[in-house]
Amino acid sequence: MRVFFPVVLFLLLSSQSISQDLFYPELRPLYNEALAPFYFGVASGDPLPEAVVIWTKIIPKSAGSQSVGWEMATDSLMQHVAQSGTTSTDSTSAFTVKVDVPSLSPGTIYFYRFKYKDKYSPIGRTKTAPSGDPSMLRLAIVSCADYQGGYYNAFEDIAKRNDLDAVVHLGDYIYEYGVWRGGRKRMMKNRVREHIPDKTCTTLKDYRTRYGQYRLDQQLCEAHRLQPFIVIWDDHEIANNTSVNGPDGQDGPEWEQRKAAAKQAYFEWMPIRENPERSIVRKFTYGSLAELWMLDGRLAGRSPQAKGIDDPDLPSTQRHMLGEAQTEWLLKGINNSTAKWKIIGNQVIFSHLNDSKVFDRRPEIRMDRWDGYPAEQQHILDFFAENNLKNIIVVTGDVHTSWAFDLTADPSNPEIYDRKTGKGVFGAEFTTPSVTSFNFDEVVPKIISAEAKRRFKKKKNNPHLRYLDLNNHGYLLLTLTPEKAQADWYFVKTKKRVDDRVKCKASRFLLYNGNMVRKK
Repeated sequence: MRVFFPVVLFLLLSSQSISQDLFYPELRPLYNEALAPFYFGVASGDPLPEAVVIWTKIIPKSAGSQSVGWEMATDSLMQHVAQSGTTSTDSTSAFTVKVDVPSLSPGTIYFYRFKYKDKYSPIGRTKTAPSGDPSMLRLAIVSCADYQGGYYNAFEDIAKRNDLDAVVHLGDYIYEYGVWRGGRKRMMKNRVREHIPDKTCTTLKDYRTRYGQYRLDQQLCEAHRLQPFIVIWDDHEIANNTSVNGPDGQDGPEWEQRKAAAKQAYFEWMPIRENPERSIVRKFTYGSLAELWMLDGRLAGRSPQAKGIDDPDLPSTQRHMLGEAQTEWLLKGINNSTAKWKIIGNQVIFSHLNDSKVFDRRPEIRMDRWDGYPAEQQHILDFFAENNLKNIIVVTGDVHTSWAFDLTADPSNPEIYDRKTGKGVFGAEFTTPSVTSFNFDEVVPKIISAEAKRRFKKKKNNPHLRYLDLNNHGYLLLTLTPEKAQADWYFVKTKKRVDDRVKCKASRFLLYNGNMVRKK
């Protein structure tokens, strides 16, 4: 014992030292030692018909390169192993383990786990994308999961589902700012938890620690363990309202270093397929039923925001949300697609939205969404209309509220769009609520929120608006068959405590001919 005890103590202290080199020490009390060294669980993502990415992260007891084994099986007892192997990791990636598992069968549920020395990780479940002619595709759509805003009851409900093909996360996976210490009293009342570190993230260690805190949440950890994720970032993974040149159009070495740190941390923590450019722009195919284009509306080509609706540069064709290369890739891909449904995974509201009767004193609010980039927005809408494209579905996050729009080139022009007949409609936009991030009635009294909803829904303001909820949190469920697309909004009872009460509060059908009707 006189020899054994010092060795154990040394190894324990070494593990703590490694952890503190990578993360702030405030994270350590959140570790569940029963999971060591796999404190952050397991995850999977980017499912293809014959491949899927599996992920974990270890906190070893010694520095240097570490060998980690992995295996994937067709049964939850891991008896029928389909693929297995060994990989290495080290401190340069904060001991991230990411494997792109090949040679799998399409549309198949698999189970996987990792092994480090004599310890096994929890067993994860994932699913490859189908090929051929699938009869159904079901995606859970999520965004905006501010840790301080509450508990992840929406993720817990998603984890329990056995009917999903994937979870599509549209950004604001983390929030980069520090602990809420001021602002509106109504918002402060809704602060449930506090961020680690308590300051705004700007360095690699900051971002790594913030992701670590989020991934130590057991509700989110379980969602990752049991469902494959397809992810893109929005702004809060980097900096609020950011563009290529930074949140205020700034540029320079400090911003470039911060952006690089944020991107590195994102790829370390997300089960996203690696690429040299660390690009999130990619496409997924689900047989003949659907194709999914995931966009980068922040760091790939976005110009700085206009100063407001009177900014003379606002309508310029030189201002971009996606940039010319990404826009061409998207439009060419959709135009050449033979899939029945064309889905666009997008960060901010794409449809025209008249909010002048709601935000008349704050017109800058619209500058962050597609209405702030009207030339590129209209170019894409006109392309869809002029090429007679149909069955386009835009899924959107960012706005913390739930919306459904008819997709049309000009909703205010009766010569182009008719709500009743579906003339001029080529698809729909469905917006997911936030998981926890503040919504309308957490910023203003409910009576004002109700009045805002009434003004938004006036047909003379937004005739193409089909559904709106400003106050609930949860997620969107998108179900596709060859005959129809169905959007269902699932709302949590509360986010202020762990609570499994989640209900489907609204449904919309988008029929194959393009017309949207309410579910009977």
